[in-house]
Amino acid sequence: MFKTRFTKLVGIQWPIIQAPMIGGYSSPEMVSIVSNLGGLGTLALGNLTPEQIIQQCNQTLSLTDKPFAVNLFVSQKRTIPELNKYSQEVKALIPYYQQLDIDESVLFDQKTTNLPDLNSQIDAILSTNITIVTFTFGIPSPEIVKKLKQNSIIVIMTATNAEEAALAQKSGSDAVILQGINAGGHRASFLTDGNGGPKADLLLKQASQAVSIPTISTGGIMNGEQIALHIKNGADACQLGTAYLFTDEAKVESYYLEALLEHEADTCLSNSFTGKYARVLSNQFSKEMKPYRAAPFPYQGQLTSHIRSKATEKKLYEYLPFWAGASYSLGRRQTAESLTKTLIDELTSSMIS
Repeated sequence: MFKTRFTKLVGIQWPIIQAPMIGGYSSPEMVSIVSNLGGLGTLALGNLTPEQIIQQCNQTLSLTDKPFAVNLFVSQKRTIPELNKYSQEVKALIPYYQQLDIDESVLFDQKTTNLPDLNSQIDAILSTNITIVTFTFGIPSPEIVKKLKQNSIIVIMTATNAEEAALAQKSGSDAVILQGINAGGHRASFLTDGNGGPKADLLLKQASQAVSIPTISTGGIMNGEQIALHIKNGADACQLGTAYLFTDEAKVESYYLEALLEHEADTCLSNSFTGKYARVLSNQFSKEMKPYRAAPFPYQGQLTSHIRSKATEKKLYEYLPFWAGASYSLGRRQTAESLTKTLIDELTSSMIS
């Protein structure tokens, strides 16, 4: 058992958090295993309907009586873009529709929609016994923060620089997740576009001077020795996502897992898949689309959805986003239980030495 301000705050044994991973990768099975072993599992619920949220929460609650967190998106209020076949964002995608034999009219007639309503998602969570809610992509409204705290729910926000961390603290966050530039998947940035920023170790140093609430380091952390280093440098916990992608419980598609295990591709930041910068394995689509303007998040993801579906069908994986942190080559195939126990053992021995 290793106590920090964060472990005391949320009532866990170890300062180890399994990151939320959209796409079903952070499954209720994975979340419950991590929590049952004394860490903190996290469900990724940002793109789900209230009904789906309740189902995911109740399934996880049936598997563990330990604390776990749920993660939601703070989507920026945007007007749905008026896109047509002459729009730059659409024209850039036409060649891919042609290469994949997709009817271009599907692209031209694509009806873009907003993400599920955050207030409705919050109400769904309040109907369950969830005690910890984390947020990505922004600061939730004062009304939402007040509603959660009135229900004794711990609120945690995510930042990619010291300014965002300070705003999170000012807005009532009980702790802050500090996402370094090396982290896999979407950048949590909301004061910048996310195409840049400090690595996790430097971000921890900068943010520690800007906030007094517990800090959680994430980005490029793959083992217990790295967790120990961040703890020694002032972090109250560490969050790992890519390391858990390799586990059986992530149920990663075989072609995705194979790409991760090959350790051949570099990673890069690309907004071409969804409209928001995310760290992925560098491939043909991310390279070719780099010069072109993408539609804002989440609309770009809707425009590219047919490309991803057809590419999967044709086994043309150079068109797909494979989310991965910069240190993904350190990952290895195992169960979530094995990984979590190893992290605990490595952390313990590293803190003693």
